[in-house]
Amino acid sequence: MQYGTTSTPPDPNAAPTADHGRHAKHALVDSEPGLPAPVLAAAAGARKAMLVPVITALTIGAVFVAVYLAAFHAPSARHQPLGIAASDKVAARTELALNNAAPDGYTFYRYTDAEAARQAVTHDKVPAALVDDGHGMRVLVAGAQGPSTVSTLVTAVTAAAGKPVPVKDVLPLAAGDSRGLSVFYAAFGVVLAGFLFAVSSYQIAPRLRLAVRVVSMLVFAAASGVMVALIAHTALDALPASFAVVAVVVGLLAWASAAAAGLLLRLFGPLGMPVASVVLLILGNATSGGILPATYLPAWLSPLASFMPPAAAVRGLRGAAYFHDTHLAGAMLTLAAWGLGCLALQYVLDRVAARRKPVEAQTASFAAAVR
Repeated sequence: MQYGTTSTPPDPNAAPTADHGRHAKHALVDSEPGLPAPVLAAAAGARKAMLVPVITALTIGAVFVAVYLAAFHAPSARHQPLGIAASDKVAARTELALNNAAPDGYTFYRYTDAEAARQAVTHDKVPAALVDDGHGMRVLVAGAQGPSTVSTLVTAVTAAAGKPVPVKDVLPLAAGDSRGLSVFYAAFGVVLAGFLFAVSSYQIAPRLRLAVRVVSMLVFAAASGVMVALIAHTALDALPASFAVVAVVVGLLAWASAAAAGLLLRLFGPLGMPVASVVLLILGNATSGGILPATYLPAWLSPLASFMPPAAAVRGLRGAAYFHDTHLAGAMLTLAAWGLGCLALQYVLDRVAARRKPVEAQTASFAAAVR
């Protein structure tokens, strides 16, 4: 029994006819035998297929080079915290010398003695402190801040003192994290994975219900947290926080990144992928603080470090690994807010679109009847 008419699938190798319109004259042909018909049907014209990838890739590359070179080609301190536990005379002389060398470069915190300065360094209140007491002048540093941060501060303090100053590392890096970059690489990789998850999810199923997409996202986030914890914590000992903390923070970062990328794809359509690349992969990772703290970023870039997901994850993981869980709670709240906020906005967009669809259908039906 025949319930309706059947149509023959279009032949992807057939020559375009006049009915296909102007677009078909420039449509791509099956130059690679075996390409599915839906892929060919959605193909852009030859000119668009040639120019759009070039423009997109060049734009993203130019933004990447510009942002990273602007941030790291010649970093200089801006309101960098520095502790001082010394007499008023020594403190005033040091502050004057540093201010003359770099106006607005440092913010000074006075401490009563060496122990107070050490506590400030080990709890991430200041990355270094100049101490001058009965045991002589020395610089207390937290090696866990990373060699780049420590070396720039030691160089500045030594120049201000006018003589070599002994350095004491009161919070060294873990053996598996000798350069202090493990947290940056972990965060970068997870943000990249979250971006790719969102892109592949929308490419495979652009009309998937949000509830199903959220379940898939949560599975991805949980698996990411466990995977990174197994690699960075258990296998390499590169993140000396507990396994559970690493898994939770990384999982939240994966969730926030995937949700943010998904929202941008939902908002901007085809432009969502380059927009998400710039926002998450370039601006997010450049301001994460994994290479240098935000106080060494340009003034136009450093504000992003206070709320972007990669920066929150880096603060949380570094605080949990070295600084007595400093910044951990705030980082988890920031990441959770990103995930929940992006999903809530996407839910609102879907609801608005669902209400608009019947109205548009009625309008189209009325217009067809009038014609």
